[in-house]
Amino acid sequence: MNAKCLTKCLVLALTMASATAWAQAAELYDALITDKSSITDPAKAVKDAEGQWLAFSLPALEGTRSPCCWKGRWNGRSKGMGQAGCDLDARHQSFGTSSNSPLTDNVIVYSEIRDGRVQDLRLVGEHCPVNANGAQVTWIGEVDDKDGLDWLENLARQISKDSEGDMAIYALSLHRSEEAGKRLYSLAKETEIDSSHEAIFWLGEARGEQGFKLLKQLLDELPMGNRRREINFALSQNNSPEAAGLLFEISKSDPDPGQRGEAMFWLAEAYPQRAQPYLMEVIKTERDEDVLEEAVFAISQLPGDIGGKMLLDIARDSEAPTDVRRQAIFWMAQSDDDKTVAALTELLTR
Repeated sequence: MNAKCLTKCLVLALTMASATAWAQAAELYDALITDKSSITDPAKAVKDAEGQWLAFSLPALEGTRSPCCWKGRWNGRSKGMGQAGCDLDARHQSFGTSSNSPLTDNVIVYSEIRDGRVQDLRLVGEHCPVNANGAQVTWIGEVDDKDGLDWLENLARQISKDSEGDMAIYALSLHRSEEAGKRLYSLAKETEIDSSHEAIFWLGEARGEQGFKLLKQLLDELPMGNRRREINFALSQNNSPEAAGLLFEISKSDPDPGQRGEAMFWLAEAYPQRAQPYLMEVIKTERDEDVLEEAVFAISQLPGDIGGKMLLDIARDSEAPTDVRRQAIFWMAQSDDDKTVAALTELLTR
């Protein structure tokens, strides 16, 4: 083989190897990719990725919409993604999913490694185009489930005050393994760390029936206070058919009045039709002043002019406590609904 042929063959081989790594790394563009797919533990690849981006994929929960960045028209080689696309070197991007985002079987974790530590973390779906802008990327492909979960959980604990810690929790929440839900539960129980509240939220938002069961368990285990009350919001975001029932139960009988009151608010937000008759019953039967105040506020949050009509009924009810009637009038005055404002004007000018 002559020197000219050897050079051509070497270039062809390098091009094919690069193309293989490129394909494995989903829609990653303008990157200098080093394929280290023999490594299955992200922690063991950090040293090799010093000064670069470390990238790997995780299996996503069924029904996961592809996370991506939304920042105007994407000029890269995306496949029908329209206005979606992420830049690795951009600090300010609108990130998230929508009902139009394509379903994804895997999510890709990009972590920037400097001084042996993760300095930035990005999570995208396999259909999200990512522009590396010439950056070096060490690609390790699919990682061992336990090793990947260990790495993400440790990251959430180490940098819980930063967005990287929140992104690590988000990645945990989308992982297909049930073990991921257990890791979120473990983080949620540690109320002294900042990542606890993020873990509670994602148990409700992403983990479905498993998340519901773990939230119910946390309700029995966490001490009364603000962190435990965050379970209310998480339940309002949970798609388990049992979530609404537990939220109603909390609002009726939880030993913490603050927890009860906040549960009423989230019932009004998430289940307005079911909440209407229940909240009026609370106004008639509740004796705790703080809970009553929260109930009136919850009514004010009902959609359209429904809340306004209910507040007007309360304001007119001569048997209702004076403070409750005053609060109803106050929230009517805060309304943007024209019918509610007109009703209030009529009431006050009688």
